[in-house]
Amino acid sequence: MTIWNKKRKPQSLASEEYVIRIRDLCKNFQMGDTVVQALRGISFDLTRGEYMSIMGTSGSGKSTLLNILGCLDTPSSGEYFLDGLAVAQMSDNALSAVRRKKIGFIFQSFNLLGQLSVLENISVPLFYQGWTERDSRERASKLAKMVGLGHRLKHKPTELSGGQCQRVAIARALANEPALIFADEPTGNLDSATGREIMQILDGLAEQGRTIILVTHERDIAEHAKRIINLTDGVIASDERR
Repeated sequence: MTIWNKKRKPQSLASEEYVIRIRDLCKNFQMGDTVVQALRGISFDLTRGEYMSIMGTSGSGKSTLLNILGCLDTPSSGEYFLDGLAVAQMSDNALSAVRRKKIGFIFQSFNLLGQLSVLENISVPLFYQGWTERDSRERASKLAKMVGLGHRLKHKPTELSGGQCQRVAIARALANEPALIFADEPTGNLDSATGREIMQILDGLAEQGRTIILVTHERDIAEHAKRIINLTDGVIASDERR
């Protein structure tokens, strides 16, 4: 697919400058005899190294958009390019492969494996990429130290505080050098002081040039990003660059 600029010259949506490019993204759900339009033509670009937050109330289409951006679902129509790959109509298996290679997820509930240690949890993405055990341990250890957990490598999630668990999740998200870090309500289960510590880590990653999408319903958290997109009724109500 191509788009046209003002001079009417074709420009490919696949570009090294952008991590995300979406055009006229729509998502419909069949609810009995009724078709619900969750997304109604969403379009935006996310440049490499950009720090963006997405906000939206219940029913705004935020969760639907996030599932599509995270390659957990596909749109009913429209185009989505992730790091140069056309992913809008990929199969579930193909999307799974893209998620493993291109996206690092940080969740509100941490999503750590309780039976694994800090070192092993961080190593999980590397296992699926076929890394050797030695290289995985070396990489995971380095990341654990980076988030301040070099002294907790053998501890399991039940032996960690909420803030420490989220630090493990951040390290795990970085393991395979993803094109995009997806932080979905990363401070939602944390007290305010610990939440500020986690945001300092994310802000630092952004300063290093990481591409980050921060999802939150809290305005003060959203304002850590340089750009804030607000969704209302399945459309972009505002796109604020700060």
